[in-house]
Amino acid sequence: MNGPRPVLVDCGEGAMGQLRKAGVDFRDVGEVFLTHHHFDHIGSLFACLGLNMMTMRRAPLTIWGPPGTKAILDSLIAACDVPQAIGFGVKGQTLPHPRDFLRVEEITGGARIDLGEMVVTACENTHYRAESEAGQPGPVSLSLRFDLPGRSLFFTGDTGPCRAVEDLAQGVDLLVSEMMDLDMTMERVRASNPHMPDEAIARIRTHLSAHHLSPEQVGDLASRAGAAHVVATHFAPGCATPDTADAYAARIAARFAGRVSIGRDLQSY
Repeated sequence: MNGPRPVLVDCGEGAMGQLRKAGVDFRDVGEVFLTHHHFDHIGSLFACLGLNMMTMRRAPLTIWGPPGTKAILDSLIAACDVPQAIGFGVKGQTLPHPRDFLRVEEITGGARIDLGEMVVTACENTHYRAESEAGQPGPVSLSLRFDLPGRSLFFTGDTGPCRAVEDLAQGVDLLVSEMMDLDMTMERVRASNPHMPDEAIARIRTHLSAHHLSPEQVGDLASRAGAAHVVATHFAPGCATPDTADAYAARIAARFAGRVSIGRDLQSY
């Protein structure tokens, strides 16, 4: 929350419905921040535009994201032309078009955004490429810090181990970190692709280990950043269940002395 205004970080499939379940009216959201452009982080952008249009939104909405965000939103805005023209079939009624209330701003690592009492800063992480390649042309994945009076939050987005993330997260009150169970993931990859060559399996494992964080690495990140509380999120379905959550928390806590939570939908931290 930025004062009374909700801020949405990423907009994956089902985000609009989850906002409703959390008691948040999507029309009250003034800012959306995208960490990167994988579909599980942007899948509800079209719904976001269309639902705001159909509920007669007039207040400004700003979507912030890495380079490429404008191209995505330009296409989705154009896709609203037909439903906006149709409206509800009421003669004389005109729906607002997303291009009338939407502003899109692209940001990269090092960005600082002042939004009243909230200050947002960004760094490039290692979800797409090695840290040595940061700042070079190519796709960008971001981690975001939100500083508010009396509280700070850090959202890793998807990332592998990354010094820039550790540096930007220093002293944060709440660290929301991605987490992957690599062994479970690779078991599922092999089970669903029984004829995949071992070399291909090895390449996938190497890729995932470089671009995501294990529970132990989540603990290391929280410890080196000096965070007060870490919440692990972004698990594969069936990973962090009520039966397994404590074991994952223990793996993080083995590397981090602060408070550890395994994230659950619609919970507050």
